[in-house]
Parts: sequence; C-alpha cells; structure tokens
Amino acid sequence: MKISAEKIIELLELNSYSYKITGDFDKKKVFYFASIKDTIEDGFYFLIHQYIGQVEKIYNSVVLTDSDENPINGNTYIQVKNPQLVYYKITSFFAESQNSFIHPTAIIDKDAVIHPTAYIGPFCIIGKSVIGENVQLLHHITITDNVEIKKNTVIEGNSTIGARGMAWIWDENGERVIQTQFGGVEIGENCLLGTDITIVRGSLNEKTKVGNDTIIAHGTKIGHGSQIGNKVHFANNVSLAGNARISDRVFLGSASVVSSNVTIQEGCVVGAGAVVNKSHEQKNCTLAGVPAKVIKTNDFDSKLNGVPMSFKK
Repeated sequence: MKISAEKIIELLELNSYSYKITGDFDKKKVFYFASIKDTIEDGFYFLIHQYIGQVEKIYNSVVLTDSDENPINGNTYIQVKNPQLVYYKITSFFAESQNSFIHPTAIIDKDAVIHPTAYIGPFCIIGKSVIGENVQLLHHITITDNVEIKKNTVIEGNSTIGARGMAWIWDENGERVIQTQFGGVEIGENCLLGTDITIVRGSLNEKTKVGNDTIIAHGTKIGHGSQIGNKVHFANNVSLAGNARISDRVFLGSASVVSSNVTIQEGCVVGAGAVVNKSHEQKNCTLAGVPAKVIKTNDFDSKLNGVPMSFKK
C-alpha cells in the first residue's frame, strides 16, 4: 500500500496533529507503508525515540517519530507526539471494507433479521438471528439461532457463533446426560473477530455476551455464559471456560486459559500461556504463570512485549 507525502500531511492536519518536518521533503513523492522488521527504501515508518537507533536500516524514507535527533540516510523525520498512534490512525484511512451484499451461496433462515447494510459472504449459514448495521461476515461463518451481532462488527472466516455447550452429568446408571442448550449470544458494536473462533451460547436463559470494541484474535474459544466487557483484547488461541467473567480493558495473552466461573478485573493483563484458575479482586494488575499469580500492579508506565501500553484515565 502506498501513500504520497502530500497525503501524509493532509491526514495529519485532518486529525489536528501538531508536527515538525526535519530533512528534505518532496510532497509529490510516493512512499510505501513498511515495517521496521522488513525494511525497504522509500518506506513510511514509525519509530518511537527508544528505538530510533533502528533508523540505521532505513534509507530515503519518511519516519514518524517523537525523537528530536537529526535524520540520516536521506530520511525525513516528521516529529509527532505518540508516533505509533498517529501511524495507526493514518493506516485506518486505507482499511478495506465490504459493500452491503448477500452472497448467493449463503444459507439464511427465513426469520433472520439482516440489516440492509450488512455484508454476508460466501458459504455463511445464518439462523434465526439479528445481524446489525454494517456488520461484515466474511466467509464460511455459522451463526446459530438466538444470536445478535450489533453494528460495525466484523467476523472473519471459519468461525461459529452460538455453538452448543458440552455441559453434562452422570445419571444413576452411569450414563451421560447432556444438558440441552436454550440460550444465545450477544456481540456488541465495533468488534473484530478473527478466524476459527467459537463462541458457545448460554446454557439456559442466559446469553454469552461480548462487549463493544472488543478484539478476539484467531483460534479463540469462549465457553457458555461467559460475560466479556468492553475494549477487551484476546490474543491468539485463548480459552475461556463456561461462565468466565472478563471486565473492561483486559488483555488476554496468547494461549492463556481462564477457568470456569473465574472473574478477571478491569485493566488486567494475563500473560501468554497463563492459567487463571481463581478470581482476582485487584484491578490493573498483570497475571502470569501456571497457576497465574499477580506479578505487577498499577503498571501504567512500562510496556510489556506484545502488549499495548495500559490505559490510564
């Protein structure tokens, strides 16, 4: 994806960002969005001041930075506050979106309620559910009965929303009796769900709920009746057992596990591979290990590897 220097400045000003340009700057030149992990010439990068030394690998490019050093290697610096945030904001103007459409291979229940602006991609199956404004179901997605997906939520391929739970008990003869599932699922606004995600419906009258602005990365499995707050982040392959409660702004690291009926409080970070087998009452703490223990509290000023800085009001 490419962007002109002129467009970079236009988007900075559109968002009312203060900036300072250091080095030669040809407004007509075109640059390519690029990662410091795979550098190219004529790239468009961001580097926060702690990592400005990595600019030695970059040539003839534009770098958003909060560093006040002078540019090298023919680069141009655009100094801004919080360059990563500004860079992400600029990339958002180039995000792909789908026009409203229902693919002819989709199978949709006659009682489903689908907003006219929704996109239903190839080989989706939609039960008696409610699909809201600007929802995008990209392909090979199964939505069972009694599911509501609210506006602007995107679900990528090969996911199932409203799967049956596996609750059961032995009878007096040692035979397994499986509980019939009557509940549903509610997914809030502006959520992004990756591929191969399963969300199990509530067992009886309850709903499994996912709050607004939540991101659920690929391979995650969410058990029946779980209650997930707003602005939660699930990394890859997280597992939530039934009736887990995840409060607002929690970050769940890759392959972490939360046991049944466990509560995680607002603002907590769960480390990769951690197993949280009991509730923790403290907010804004970091949990790590097997079983998980609190290793940090109220740590708003440091950045864990792979985890955005904690949000402090």
